[in-house]
Amino acid sequence: MQPLKIVLVAGNQGHGPGQHDYPAWQKKWLALFGKLPGVTVTGAWEWPTDEQWRTADVMVFYFWNHDWSAERYRQLDDYQAGGGGVVVFHSATISDTQPEQLASRIGLAAQPGPTKYAHAPVMLNFVAGTNHSITLGFKQVNLLDEPYWPMIGDTNRIEVLATGDLEGQARPLIWTFRKGPGRVFASIPGHYTWTLDDPLFRILALRGVAWAAGDSAGRFDRLMSR
Repeated sequence: MQPLKIVLVAGNQGHGPGQHDYPAWQKKWLALFGKLPGVTVTGAWEWPTDEQWRTADVMVFYFWNHDWSAERYRQLDDYQAGGGGVVVFHSATISDTQPEQLASRIGLAAQPGPTKYAHAPVMLNFVAGTNHSITLGFKQVNLLDEPYWPMIGDTNRIEVLATGDLEGQARPLIWTFRKGPGRVFASIPGHYTWTLDDPLFRILALRGVAWAAGDSAGRFDRLMSR
């Protein structure tokens, strides 16, 4: 089994208790992945270091990045060109300005204003093939979270895994995307801490991390019931 290096990127909590709690997520997932042999997991605050960009197999982002600069996009481009995996949860899909630039790297992006949101129950309807490695065994999952819609970007360039019915349309809420050799797993659900702790969502999230890393060894299986 090949060694696997994971970086968990977080920032300051931007909402009330139990919402967008990036520091708590990072602490919990550092401990979670730290239990696995052959896995090296480190944290980054708001942006990975140069060393982490050089060595990571997969970057997991969970925070609202208000500084999508040209230099940060260059680092992300170089990383994806080298086959690095990227995972984005919830607010990590937001770009305050020029969301098309972020969408070209992760598939779809949100922007405050054009993109709506609601704190509401949402039924995830899984639309990927029945043998997909991420959604295998899933048909529907009911969550109370914060969907975003409409997302900005070309839906023909992504692989939609799950949708939610919002304003009478099936909107993409979980998807994968490929940029060259780089893989991206994206999930709009993740606003509330209870979503990240939900055992079914945890399975999807961990499978997404494994897929983005190109890891098929099943090394995360033991974590999915924790």
